[in-house]
Amino acid sequence: MLVSGVLFVGVTGIVRYLGSEMNPIQAAFIRYAFGIVLVIPVILRLGLPVLFAARIRMHAARGLVHGIGVMLWFYAMSRLPIAEVTALGFTAPIFTAAGAMLLLGERLRAHRVAGIVLGFAGALIVLRPGLRIIDVGALAMLTAAPLFACSLLLAKVATRTEPSSLIVVLL
Repeated sequence: MLVSGVLFVGVTGIVRYLGSEMNPIQAAFIRYAFGIVLVIPVILRLGLPVLFAARIRMHAARGLVHGIGVMLWFYAMSRLPIAEVTALGFTAPIFTAAGAMLLLGERLRAHRVAGIVLGFAGALIVLRPGLRIIDVGALAMLTAAPLFACSLLLAKVATRTEPSSLIVVLL
């Protein structure tokens, strides 16, 4: 978890630094290229059959949704302060909880529903609608967050039939 956090901060810093000079699609390509380099040893250890999932279309849909989310996130990073992008990115767990309830039939207790409502209220405070024009970068991040939530929900569904190592490798 520590390594994941450090890498996340590193990617955030690099994307922010290159944001004005590099297209978000190029930045996402480079991010995934580095990801492939890191995943190759796992594929070699697990064997090539790991690449042949039973539900390959679902994994492809997850990859597409997540990839678009990453490009939108990188675009938002080039347009907004890191703190604002991060704050808006924290809406992803809110969308995930709502999606789990609506799509997966999971039950949400009153305290979680209250958390969802307060989370959206917090996002509105960050956006300050009415006090300023909402930036295109903020809209990009608010589009990326539910896409990341969708990716997480698809991963949750995939755990019913696929090992977690396969789910990680195929993203």
